[in-house]
Amino acid sequence: MAEAGSNLAKNTEERELVITGIFDAPCEKVWKAWTDPESVKPWWGPKGFTSPVCKIDLRVGGKYLFSMRSPEGDDFWSTGVYREIVPLERIVATDSFADENGNVVPEHEHLRMESMS
Repeated sequence: MAEAGSNLAKNTEERELVITGIFDAPCEKVWKAWTDPESVKPWWGPKGFTSPVCKIDLRVGGKYLFSMRSPEGDDFWSTGVYREIVPLERIVATDSFADENGNVVPEHEHLRMESMS
C-alpha cells in the first residue's frame, strides 16, 4: 500500500497547471489580491461560497491554507507550499486538497470524506 501512495505523490508532483491572467487593475492591487489574506477571502471560491479561513506565509518554503464554504455549509480545504516568489510578477506554488489542519489528503480521499458528510 505504501507503494501506491508514493506513486500518487510522484504523479501529483509531475502535474503542472499554469494560470495566466490579464487584469484591468494596477499590478499592486492584483498582487495584494493573491497575497493578503483579507484580500483573498472575498473572491476565493465559486459564486455563493465564502472563505472563512485564509492563512498565507508568503515566502519560499512557506505554506498557505485556504478554505471554501459552500452555501450548504460544507468546507473544502486546500494547501500548498510556495516554490518561487517574484514580487509583483509571479507566484509558483504547489496546490493540494487538505484537511482543516493543512494535512494533504489525496483527491479521492477528499471526495470520499465530502460524500460522507
